[in-house]
Amino acid sequence: MLIGNVFADAILNNQTNFMKRYIINLSLLLSLFLFTGCFEIIEEISLNDNGSGNISMTANFSRSKTKISSIMLMDTINGYKVPKKNDIKKHINKIVSELKQIKGVSNVKYNTDFNDYIFNISCDFTDVDVLNKVVLHFTTKNNANAVTKAKQFSYNKKTKTFVRTYRYNLAREMQKVSTKDKKILQNASVTTIYRFQSPIISSKNRNAHISRSRKAIMLKADMQEMIKNKINIKNTIQLKK
Repeated sequence: MLIGNVFADAILNNQTNFMKRYIINLSLLLSLFLFTGCFEIIEEISLNDNGSGNISMTANFSRSKTKISSIMLMDTINGYKVPKKNDIKKHINKIVSELKQIKGVSNVKYNTDFNDYIFNISCDFTDVDVLNKVVLHFTTKNNANAVTKAKQFSYNKKTKTFVRTYRYNLAREMQKVSTKDKKILQNASVTTIYRFQSPIISSKNRNAHISRSRKAIMLKADMQEMIKNKINIKNTIQLKK
């Protein structure tokens, strides 16, 4: 998971390692259902002026629920073992347990919807340093060091500047992937939603949309556009002091 990834490794192994390493948070479920080709990852953060807040990560496979239901009845697909519901629940419980052990994390919640195949984990954090530790648990073990060195978020309480980084080159990684695997991402997307106590003064990412209240900002990125470097989820958001 963004992010332990027992299921990602079990199903797709090295064939789609780029997915596990370069797509944001919740890759444990992302890789689990890669054969569906249609999914959305939603990253939501509510940030208080003092740097505390809440993060919610959602993997939404509802548009592929019929296909997923069929896959879940199989033991293997294309030579890869298909995990059962109990396997998925066990893995999510492991992530939840790990999050609860992080100092500064509280109110850890999760939801598993096996009817529409929507999975969510959320928690509160005391500051952005803790937020980055949370994100580390949504990252594959193979990429843990990279994530530690390149923190995903930063927040300056004095200047009230919030930064979301994203330094991975999907286009370069896709050159290592077969045409068949590239088709997996044709209908995939990533949505980031950030909410603040103070109004937003400016946003450096021109693809992000600020709400009328100016206290929320959303960016929806088509995975194909990210691969082509036409859009990126990184942003610098200036809040009113």
